[in-house]
Amino acid sequence: MCGMRTGLIAAVTRTATGELRAELPVAGRAVLAWQVALMRDLGAERILCLCEDVSGEVLRLQHEVEAGGGAFHALKGFAALPALVRAEDDLIILRDGLVPDPLLARSLVEADLGLRRMIACVPSDHPLASSHPYDFERVDAVHHWAGLLVMRGAPVQHLADFPADADAVSVLLRLALQSGTPCHGLTANALTDEAWLLADSADAITRHEQAMIAKAAPEPDWRAPLATLAAVLVRNLAPRGLNRAPMLGAALAFALLIGGAVAAALGAAAGGLALATLGNFAARLSGGFATLRQHLQHHNTAGRPGAIAGIVADVLTAVAMWFALSPWPEWTPLAVCGPIAIGLARLASKASNTALAAVASDRASQLLLLSLAAAFDVLPEAAAIMALALLAALLLRKADN
Repeated sequence: MCGMRTGLIAAVTRTATGELRAELPVAGRAVLAWQVALMRDLGAERILCLCEDVSGEVLRLQHEVEAGGGAFHALKGFAALPALVRAEDDLIILRDGLVPDPLLARSLVEADLGLRRMIACVPSDHPLASSHPYDFERVDAVHHWAGLLVMRGAPVQHLADFPADADAVSVLLRLALQSGTPCHGLTANALTDEAWLLADSADAITRHEQAMIAKAAPEPDWRAPLATLAAVLVRNLAPRGLNRAPMLGAALAFALLIGGAVAAALGAAAGGLALATLGNFAARLSGGFATLRQHLQHHNTAGRPGAIAGIVADVLTAVAMWFALSPWPEWTPLAVCGPIAIGLARLASKASNTALAAVASDRASQLLLLSLAAAFDVLPEAAAIMALALLAALLLRKADN
């Protein structure tokens, strides 16, 4: 009989300041949400959550999991566990407040033919073991539990023999050891700050977030000054507003770009291009937040919406350039140089030459220079020079290849 993959998490342990570990925010989402996402990523069809009451984050995640077709049981105590976990099931257990890196956790748990039953362990001298002996319990003379284990479901039936105030996770760890579940030792290098977090304080979470952001953020490239400035701002502002910033930034960007096109059409070329500069800078911020969120939260959904937003931003920028060169209702054939310059910049930004791509992708810096050119009444010449320079760079690149 085929068993079910079941995940067991908990939302009962509190920090020194009285907050539930499970509800602390880490990189834009609650600790419990990270654990639920990991369980679903590991193929858990049913999630069991030990909690004090069914409210707040527990209730929200229950609705989210059930809306996605999964099963979520919020349990006040462990009395129902023996009835919910069958002998043939695989049970994945996470320590309350633990946020492991999903890729590392998957490499530990997954095997060729299913789940690898194991108890993740760290050396006794590891900082996690020495600073949190209650959470990372000793399992033998030289190892402590690392907070993650996979066991068969049969030993869960023995929970009925323990008092109701026992620590269910600790008891299950002992039952897993008694049933012969092997220990899997982890090296100190594997459990870095960004790979294995016990969310027991705001300071620990801050260190973890900084390590995650430092790993995910791109290296500064000052050949694209305003694009790099946007990346630096994103890095310094994260993780605050990580979930809302991409949408708010995109809305602001499109409003500024539309305003720039309208202003340029009414004859204010310099003002319209200045607004378009701000719009592209806001679009950079929005894209930076979206990309960082994708890396931090291990989502794979930012690519297509980001590409569409980039196309829309460039179309609006090209419209603003057209009207800056030929205000409504005038008709100036050479105004086509503006959209051509933006199109060539977009094409050059896809180049394999990193220097050319970096410069060509920084639309905000290009528009800032063009708005200054418009202020000094040399915009047509500047647009033509920009188009010719980009065309020459593209042709030379093709020739080199």
